[in-house]
Amino acid sequence: MSNNITYSPRPIRRVLAPSLYLEKIYDLPFEWLTERAITSVVTDLDNTLVPWRDYRVADQLAGWFDSLHGNGFKTLILTNARPAPTIVELSRTLNTKLVVGARKPVSRFFRKALELLDSKPHETCVIGDQIFTDVLGGNLVGCHTVLVERIGHREFAGTRIMRLLERLVKMHMGIGK
Repeated sequence: MSNNITYSPRPIRRVLAPSLYLEKIYDLPFEWLTERAITSVVTDLDNTLVPWRDYRVADQLAGWFDSLHGNGFKTLILTNARPAPTIVELSRTLNTKLVVGARKPVSRFFRKALELLDSKPHETCVIGDQIFTDVLGGNLVGCHTVLVERIGHREFAGTRIMRLLERLVKMHMGIGK
């Protein structure tokens, strides 16, 4: 007797492609968020908001978060970085929620972020500088995703290796540098 069960995997492009590509977070059009009924913004930390392990808050970054909050958006930083007082202080300064020690793209960390924000995936935008952590993880749980170019060149050794594969994927999709 033959088994008629078929498996239809998600196309790789669908889980790796961001909803939007931008040079930097400051280019994010609020109209794009409101047109999609997005109420919550989840961001990566290192090389998305600040250079890797440089947790000082620049005026422009504080202003961007103030603008998000002023327009009614809820925010959360979701980072693979280990817990550190400087990261906690950064999130406090930016008046945003925080999940540290995530293992992106593992879905349970994205679901935890959604729970803390009291937000549904279709109401949430995930912003980050890496396809295989931020975009993949956000797409797997059904969020809108925004890929930005990294803002620094220092990074974790494992990330540098993944950048090579990421570059090939970006070339294939026709996005980025």
